[in-house]
Amino acid sequence: MEANIQDIIEITTSRSLTYQQKLFNLANVSERLISPVEILGYTNEEMKYINNQMICDLNEGYALYKPRYIVPDYNVYIEKGCSFLELEPPKNLDECLDGLLIIYSHVPSVTSFPVFIGHLDRLIDPFITDENKDYIKIKRFLNHIDKTITDSFCHADIGPYETVAGRLILKAVMELKNPTPNMTIRYDKDKTSREFAKLAAKSCLLVSKPSFSNDAYYTKDVGNHAICSCYNALPFAGGAYTLSRLRLGTIVKAVKSLDELISELLPKVSKLMLSIMDKRNTHIVEKSNFFESNFLAREGFIAKENFTSMFAIVGLADAVNYLLKLEGLEETFGKSSRGDEIGHLIMKSIEKEVNAHIGKYISRTNNRHLLHAQVGADLHEEDKNNTPAHRVRVGEEPTFVDHLKHSASFHSYFPSGTGDLFALDQTYVDHLDSVVDIIDGAFASGYRYITTYLKNTDLIRVTGYLVKKSEVEKARGDNPVLRDTTWFGSGTDDNAHVFDRLLREQEDEVTNS
Repeated sequence: MEANIQDIIEITTSRSLTYQQKLFNLANVSERLISPVEILGYTNEEMKYINNQMICDLNEGYALYKPRYIVPDYNVYIEKGCSFLELEPPKNLDECLDGLLIIYSHVPSVTSFPVFIGHLDRLIDPFITDENKDYIKIKRFLNHIDKTITDSFCHADIGPYETVAGRLILKAVMELKNPTPNMTIRYDKDKTSREFAKLAAKSCLLVSKPSFSNDAYYTKDVGNHAICSCYNALPFAGGAYTLSRLRLGTIVKAVKSLDELISELLPKVSKLMLSIMDKRNTHIVEKSNFFESNFLAREGFIAKENFTSMFAIVGLADAVNYLLKLEGLEETFGKSSRGDEIGHLIMKSIEKEVNAHIGKYISRTNNRHLLHAQVGADLHEEDKNNTPAHRVRVGEEPTFVDHLKHSASFHSYFPSGTGDLFALDQTYVDHLDSVVDIIDGAFASGYRYITTYLKNTDLIRVTGYLVKKSEVEKARGDNPVLRDTTWFGSGTDDNAHVFDRLLREQEDEVTNS
């Protein structure tokens, strides 16, 4: 959305934003004071579908000066140091951790914080010499990140192989119970030891991280990649220029039949959003001078040839439920075979348009924008009508087994990221093999990404990022909170009731047997 002077006044006079949050929000407003028609060349028709809320640009801005998501290769620092920051290659763990923290403060993104801070276990493990002493350093390092990168879209990866550093990281994560950094274990049952997988599963239950990504699946689709932000699989040493999303729950209200949606409106709106994304990519590459001026590009941490862009959807469940009612069916997405048929028809229509389009400056992904299951936001009233991604609406969930089977069939559409979340009861902590079996079974059935957590924990995964429920309550009382994602979590819970996901009990256990 375009911004105005009133937006600036509301930010500067807010009682609930910290100084840092005001600063970043003012920067975002400044990017949206210029019309996208003027600076990016949006057409009147493209603006029509932005203004009617069918297309959402997530308030990225229009005077673009950096890519949305940046995925640096931090090995460059380990091997060569960083000339711009006057850092020599680290010789010990202290220098390694200190240098990484320095670099993180210079890695931009849409949030102004780094959305990827490295495959931490791989970066740290060569410097481990004394587990007891080094654990204290790693724990302090992770706590420093949480208190200075106040945005839980900041993401770290571990795995697939077990390392000493990986075990120490998980131990610290469980003790700290911090929202940041978000974390994923890149899991492969043929590479990841069972004990390391169980330790990660325990951590995921207790503190909602790390989530498990299907490493072989993402490697096949994206190649050399990292998991960043919520659960985005993006090219390593690159990232994504932009992310725009279709609000399917909004689009569907403009049609009178499934055929009208599939044959007419959805292809039309998809083509418009693809054109918008190309214009954004072109501006960043040709006009912003980001790659010419930023040390990450000049010193080889990233290369513009490794960037792509993300074509996202939200509200599939809402669109399907609307169409089921048009057909006279009192059924809901997730519990309806006809609903699954409609959902796949919608996704195949979108996938066809995305795959047919030759995108600008995205050669790394075969000149195609990557489909993404976006997890939602609270930017407009229409977001109340759009459930995150392709997820079943909270309160309409099927049984655990049926839910896994249903959602697995939709994961294949989203090479740049999707995921599902399941709230488990306390007894699973004593049955970690069962949790790993569930993950193995989900991945065998086509899952890309899965999170399990205990329903009664304070630290909860909202959609793809983490917040503390206690902090959300503070924010709802109009009090300042440290992390901006607390506000996002509050809005998403208001819209999608994500704190009330169905509790899965031990008798619902699923295995791959």
